[in-house]
Amino acid sequence: MLYTLTAILSGAFIASQSSCNGLLFPALGIIGVGFISQSLNALTIFLYQLMAKGRFPSFRGIPPYATLGGITGVFVIGFTGLCVNILGTAVTVCLSVAGQLIMSAVTDHYGWLGAKKVPFNRLRLLGFALIIAGIFIINSAGLADIRLTGSYLALTVLLLLAVILGCFTVITRMLSFLACQYAGLLNGSLANVAVGGAASFILYLAISGFRLDLAAFTMSNPAGYLTGPLGALACVLNTVVYDKLKIFKATILIIIGQIGTGILTDLFLIGSLPPGKLAGIAVVCMGIAVDKRLTRQ
Repeated sequence: MLYTLTAILSGAFIASQSSCNGLLFPALGIIGVGFISQSLNALTIFLYQLMAKGRFPSFRGIPPYATLGGITGVFVIGFTGLCVNILGTAVTVCLSVAGQLIMSAVTDHYGWLGAKKVPFNRLRLLGFALIIAGIFIINSAGLADIRLTGSYLALTVLLLLAVILGCFTVITRMLSFLACQYAGLLNGSLANVAVGGAASFILYLAISGFRLDLAAFTMSNPAGYLTGPLGALACVLNTVVYDKLKIFKATILIIIGQIGTGILTDLFLIGSLPPGKLAGIAVVCMGIAVDKRLTRQ
């Protein structure tokens, strides 16, 4: 039960971090948000380790490939913004969730990146379909947000990209988990976000012609900079639950946390919950129940 709640809480932090990134996006753009998000994540973990543990972090023993989660994380943050801008939040979320479910099931099935092997049962496709359908219903109001690109090929590429982003979301979490196996929870998490921050900073400078526009950072909404502590908490909690739970189960619980936070935000902002979202929640719960029964989790 403890790790179930931890996974849901991690999803809540991820959803809150996404909102903070949205506040930074108008002033900083895709790469700038990636840089700030990853860099503040790293700074938060570094300061906590320095003050609470009284020692500097050590990356000794971490193989270079285990730190690539930072770079894939920048890829996810940046291109999610692109997909949301053209496809809208609803379609992007649904396709990303589909990618996360596919990648987590494949990771479990083959035992990739240190995960325990959990053979895939084809009957679980029913649970998959119900979960994706439920999330689609929850977000269906945003379908009108799709901006036609004038090219079906370009639109198809973006739809496929949204699914791939979901796959890379799981890969990013697994790489961070793997780094933590070599150097401990805080050191492994810090290694990934530090690499991500450095990579996005170099890319940001290259795109801006190696001119750092400090005014853009000061013009951003200050609340957006909460992305640092929120992202650091999400990163650490993700690693904990990926170590204690099956990858697919952890992914589902994290998604539930993200959806729940979105629903609470709606209740806070508009004071009510549309019937369509209630129906979507019911379908998601049905899908989770079906998958749990089939896998005996």
